[in-house]
Amino acid sequence: MPKTWNIKIDNYFQANPNCIIATAHVDSFPTDLPLEPNIREANRKSATYRQIFDSLTTQPEKFFSRHSGIVLSANIVKPSKTSLELEILEASEGGSDGIINGGHTVLAFEQAKNYKYDLTQARVKVTIHMGLTEESALDIAEWH
Repeated sequence: MPKTWNIKIDNYFQANPNCIIATAHVDSFPTDLPLEPNIREANRKSATYRQIFDSLTTQPEKFFSRHSGIVLSANIVKPSKTSLELEILEASEGGSDGIINGGHTVLAFEQAKNYKYDLTQARVKVTIHMGLTEESALDIAEWH
């Protein structure tokens, strides 16, 4: 059974029929999205993770301009003015949906929330590809 996640947004646009790009709120961003399409493991000890976490927690209002964003894959995206509802098919359901690029970033979001940092001013660019095959998701992951 597909699962759904909601991402709170300021705005979005349909880049093409199968891709939405949005400005998402970090403080409510779902940190339990599947990591299957991502070809790299998120590692709290990596320099990449530390840079993301430090940027997020020291100057959350500048995070959007300093970060390249998160790339996701979803089966279906239902947009509204204030949120995107993502339907995610997990690998066991024949899907290849979830985080394609941005595992370190989502891990930093989770840790910052756990440590009670104020992330209300933080935003992140989210690119969501819809209906990707596993091969297409892996191809995108290799280029990010």
